[in-house]
Amino acid sequence: MRDDLSLSQQDLLARVLQHGGVLSAPFGHVGEDSQLPEMLRDIDHLEARGMLRVLRDARGAAERLELTEAGYAALGMT
Repeated sequence: MRDDLSLSQQDLLARVLQHGGVLSAPFGHVGEDSQLPEMLRDIDHLEARGMLRVLRDARGAAERLELTEAGYAALGMT
Protein backbone atom coordinates (compact mmCIF):
# COMPACT_ATOMS: atom_id res chain seq x y z
CA MET A 1 0.00 0.00 0.00
CA ARG A 2 1.05 3.56 -0.58
CA ASP A 3 2.47 5.30 2.46
CA ASP A 4 1.04 8.69 1.45
CA LEU A 5 -2.55 7.52 1.96
CA SER A 6 -4.30 7.73 5.31
CA LEU A 7 -5.45 4.53 6.95
CA SER A 8 -9.08 5.38 6.18
CA GLN A 9 -8.21 5.97 2.50
CA GLN A 10 -6.38 2.64 2.35
CA ASP A 11 -9.37 0.96 4.00
CA LEU A 12 -11.75 2.50 1.48
CA LEU A 13 -9.67 1.28 -1.48
CA ALA A 14 -9.49 -2.18 0.12
CA ARG A 15 -13.27 -2.21 0.67
CA VAL A 16 -13.86 -1.42 -3.01
CA LEU A 17 -11.41 -4.19 -3.94
CA GLN A 18 -13.26 -6.66 -1.70
CA HIS A 19 -16.39 -5.95 -3.74
CA GLY A 20 -14.74 -6.84 -7.03
CA GLY A 21 -13.41 -3.36 -7.74
CA VAL A 22 -16.88 -1.77 -7.70
CA LEU A 23 -18.83 -0.59 -4.65
CA SER A 24 -22.36 0.81 -4.82
CA ALA A 25 -24.06 3.12 -2.32
CA PRO A 26 -24.77 3.07 0.54
CA PHE A 27 -21.11 3.00 1.51
CA GLY A 28 -21.50 2.92 5.28
CA HIS A 29 -22.70 0.16 7.57
CA VAL A 30 -24.88 0.26 10.67
CA GLY A 31 -22.95 2.00 13.44
CA GLU A 32 -20.59 3.78 11.06
CA ASP A 33 -22.74 6.87 10.47
CA SER A 34 -20.30 9.05 12.40
CA GLN A 35 -17.60 8.09 9.88
CA LEU A 36 -19.62 9.05 6.79
CA PRO A 37 -18.32 12.66 6.50
CA GLU A 38 -14.73 11.37 6.62
CA MET A 39 -15.55 8.69 4.06
CA LEU A 40 -17.01 11.31 1.70
CA ARG A 41 -13.81 13.37 2.06
CA ASP A 42 -11.76 10.23 1.32
CA ILE A 43 -13.87 9.53 -1.78
CA ASP A 44 -13.27 13.07 -3.06
CA HIS A 45 -9.54 12.84 -2.30
CA LEU A 46 -9.08 9.47 -4.00
CA GLU A 47 -11.13 10.61 -6.99
CA ALA A 48 -8.97 13.74 -7.33
CA ARG A 49 -5.84 11.56 -7.26
CA GLY A 50 -7.27 9.28 -9.95
CA MET A 51 -7.52 6.19 -7.74
CA LEU A 52 -11.30 5.98 -7.84
CA ARG A 53 -13.81 6.64 -10.57
CA VAL A 54 -16.94 8.02 -8.93
CA LEU A 55 -20.32 7.83 -10.62
CA ARG A 56 -22.67 10.44 -9.16
CA ASP A 57 -26.41 10.99 -9.15
CA ALA A 58 -28.12 14.15 -10.41
CA ARG A 59 -27.48 15.90 -7.07
CA GLY A 60 -23.77 15.03 -7.18
CA ALA A 61 -23.88 12.38 -4.46
CA ALA A 62 -21.61 9.39 -5.02
CA GLU A 63 -23.56 6.33 -6.16
CA ARG A 64 -20.84 3.96 -7.28
CA LEU A 65 -17.09 3.69 -6.76
CA GLU A 66 -14.76 1.90 -9.14
CA LEU A 67 -11.06 1.26 -8.66
CA THR A 68 -8.92 2.69 -11.43
CA GLU A 69 -5.55 1.40 -12.54
CA ALA A 70 -3.96 3.87 -10.11
CA GLY A 71 -6.19 2.54 -7.33
CA TYR A 72 -5.07 -1.03 -7.98
CA ALA A 73 -1.46 0.19 -8.06
CA ALA A 74 -1.93 1.95 -4.70
CA LEU A 75 -3.01 -1.41 -3.28
CA GLY A 76 0.08 -3.08 -4.73
CA MET A 77 -1.95 -5.00 -7.31
CA THR A 78 0.14 -4.19 -10.40
